[in-house]
This record gives sequence, structure tokens and C-alpha cells, in this order.
Amino acid sequence: MVQWILWRPFGFSRRLLKVESCSITESESLIPLAWTSLTQKLRKAPGISLLGQQKRFSTMPKVETNERDSELFSPPSDVRGMTKLDRTAFKKTVTIPVLKVKKEIVNKLMRSLKRAALQRPGIKRVIEDAEDEESRLIMLDPYKMFTHDSFEKAELSILTQLNVKPQISKYNLELTYENFKTEEILKAVLPEGQDVTSGFSRVGHIAHLNLRDHQLPFKHLIGQVMIDKNPGITSVVNKINNIDNTYRNFQMEVLCGEENMMTK
Repeated sequence: MVQWILWRPFGFSRRLLKVESCSITESESLIPLAWTSLTQKLRKAPGISLLGQQKRFSTMPKVETNERDSELFSPPSDVRGMTKLDRTAFKKTVTIPVLKVKKEIVNKLMRSLKRAALQRPGIKRVIEDAEDEESRLIMLDPYKMFTHDSFEKAELSILTQLNVKPQISKYNLELTYENFKTEEILKAVLPEGQDVTSGFSRVGHIAHLNLRDHQLPFKHLIGQVMIDKNPGITSVVNKINNIDNTYRNFQMEVLCGEENMMTK
């Protein structure tokens, strides 16, 4: 029997999960034992290297990058405890390193500066220079680029070829509500240390949530953020524990948006 489940945590793209029920026969259950015996013998044989013995790629750098990214690109601390969404309260200014270049070489240069350039959804990597209309400013990664010494050899080579000085300047970038992800907003608003993620299903224009107790005081704010950050969703509902005795269905509370439950 195969079932498809639509699952999505706040701030991440939804996924269809395939759940298939199956049974394991007696012969199948013996496979791990046979494999263990075989690998033990192969390890003793000279010149044979098992894939399982190789070191796996560590995901720690990615985790550290995500943590650092969330520190810089997190909403202001004074939004903590907000229960009624105030989008203007999410304004924040951060300092970003930039590289000034002539506008006609931007496209060619960007292909060689993928490592050094800022990688942040919703933020332009190339902006206009208010002081020079013939130039552009390339946003750089604030955790990688500090001085001209931060450029790698290959990057310096292309800069030299294009007659660009590897001089890094600072730019004050204003972040607004639109620049923050769903999870970042909820993490900043909800009590510190509390879980901010929850699975939800989407049927047409309706997002179905199952909020936990500590999230309930923020339910209307959560509903509004869900609509803001998920194009196509115009109604957010939360499952209530009360059950309709007639059809044995959970009752739903509209948190934000349309009350029309006829899916579009």
C-alpha cells in the first residue's frame, strides 16, 4: 500500500513523501548478517578498500555557515514577543563588503567571483553605485571577504585581467521584513529556545497547521507570515482538538486570510 504525504516545515520548500508499507521475509532479514560476515573477510584481504571505510563528508561547515548567516541576517531583537505583526519593526542595517567595478564587466566578472559573492536569497548581489553611475557594487560574503588578501589567486588573476583593483569597501545594507525567511521571522518572535517549526499541509489556497501550545499566543502572526511568504496561500487554518461527532473530523480555526474553505 502506497500513500503520499505532503509535508512542509516553516521556511522550507514542501515535499511529497512517499510512504510504502512492506514486510521483511526471513531470507531478507539474513542479508545484513551475510554482508557483515563478507565485509569482515574483505577487510583482512590486502589491497582491498571498502567504501564504508572511507571518511564521509562532514556537514559541519555548512551548519556553521547557516548559524553565522542567521546571526547577521536575523531580525532585530526587539521583535521578540510580538503577537500582532508589525512589518516596519523588522528594519535592520548590516554592513556588507563590496567591490566597485565598471558596469560593462559585471557579468563576466561574476562568473569568476561565485565563491566571494554574497549568496543570500532576496538580496541583489549587484547594486548601483550612488556616487558613480558608470560603476556597480558587487556584494561580497561578509564571512569570507575582509581585505584584498581574502581573494584567492584565481580571483586576483581575473581582477588583474579586467583592470579591477581588489579594494574592498563597506556598504550599509538595509534589511526589511521582505528580506527575512519565514523561519527567521518566527525564531525572532517566539520565546527564545522554543521550537518554531511545525509541519503543515496545503490544499489549494489553504494551509493547514497543527500548532503547539507555546505557539498559540502567536497564531495570528504565524498565519499572516505564512500568507506573506507563500504565494498562492490566501487562508491559514489551525486544527482544534475538538472533534465533530457527526463526521469525526477535526474542527479548524481560521488564523488569517479568507474564510472560504472551498479549495480553489
